[in-house]
Amino acid sequence: MKLNKQNEILTFIQHKIENEGYSPSIREIAEKVNLKSTSSVQYHLDNLIKKGLLSKKPNQSRTLTSNKLISTFKSVPIVGEIAAGAPLLAEENKIGEISVPQDKFSENLFALKINGDSMIDAGIFHEDIVVIDKGVEPKNGDIGAFMINETEATVKYLDTIGNKRYLVPANKIYENQEITSNVQPIGKVVSLFRDI
Repeated sequence: MKLNKQNEILTFIQHKIENEGYSPSIREIAEKVNLKSTSSVQYHLDNLIKKGLLSKKPNQSRTLTSNKLISTFKSVPIVGEIAAGAPLLAEENKIGEISVPQDKFSENLFALKINGDSMIDAGIFHEDIVVIDKGVEPKNGDIGAFMINETEATVKYLDTIGNKRYLVPANKIYENQEITSNVQPIGKVVSLFRDI
């Protein structure tokens, strides 16, 4: 993922400068972060410079400098899939990890892979990964993860319509589902990751 790759590059540049007194070459960066082409490295470097995280003297090699302290990242487990469509059977099987900035990390975070298209108008697509904070109960207007009948899980908006609470999809082909005692909140969706 782009954010992680850029963080790897920043970390490597800072480490090289601190330990050797000069920045790495583009080829060294490519080798260190497993990028096949130097043009891919240059693309990430240009973005980091645009973001103000790096500086470089024009027409000189090994002049990259880090402008900011790099935020460190912590791993959040991806524990399975969650439906954005018809509810899926909830199975907590760890299928990987995703990195989040340390200042956004808490022990209540876990991630789920989206299966379905009921939240596409909210920008949540099939195979995206959502990070859920189980320490935060979704409120009206929030996107949350919900357990249905203690066996199925889904991601939807929470809304109140005429004194009743509903799970509301962000795709017109799906219907609202009234919340009854068989629907329990898991937590609030706090981040979204997409592989590009």
